[in-house]
Amino acid sequence: MDFVGEITKIEAQKRDSGRCSIFVDGEFLMGIDAELIYKFNLKKGYKLTEDILEYILNQEEFIQAKKAAFNLLSYRQRSYQELKDRLADKGFDEFIIEQVIRVLERLNYIDDREFAGAWIRDRVTRNYGPWVIKMQLKEKGVDERIINEVLDTEYSYDLQYQNAFKLAKKKEKRYRKYDDWEKRNKLAQSLQRKGFSFDIINLVLDDLDKE
Repeated sequence: MDFVGEITKIEAQKRDSGRCSIFVDGEFLMGIDAELIYKFNLKKGYKLTEDILEYILNQEEFIQAKKAAFNLLSYRQRSYQELKDRLADKGFDEFIIEQVIRVLERLNYIDDREFAGAWIRDRVTRNYGPWVIKMQLKEKGVDERIINEVLDTEYSYDLQYQNAFKLAKKKEKRYRKYDDWEKRNKLAQSLQRKGFSFDIINLVLDDLDKE
């Protein structure tokens, strides 16, 4: 077990009182979260070995990764894969990320089914169709089975029709200068881009024609 040195001083950092600077043999060694000072009972005279130092640094990265995860979640819910990717982008080790994810799952901070439900409800209010919503959730790394199940629960056929009709009614005004066939075609393309199915689109446009 290789000896690193003896701790000669521990002091709180001026810019961040939640972190401490550790000096070994009179020289600055590293800055770590203050929580680890108490966890490892670090103090002046403590003899550091390479094994203990490696473990402390591992715990330091875990704490920083956990803080980064909570910060990301403070803005909005995240899917499992999305959070994992964002932490990886920040340079955290894959093993550390998996540890953080497991903790967050136990605390119910990550739930792909709940995330999908919240995402769908938000997009429904913006008149998106199910196809676009499904693609968005797949990009977030949500399992397709979960997406389909939650879509079936949160976005009924009647609600899809209502949103598509509302959207078509709003956009119809833009296309009044076109003949009936061209207007129908442009409305169909617009609804398709929003993610609505062909049967919903045809039903909506037929009902608009009747009006």
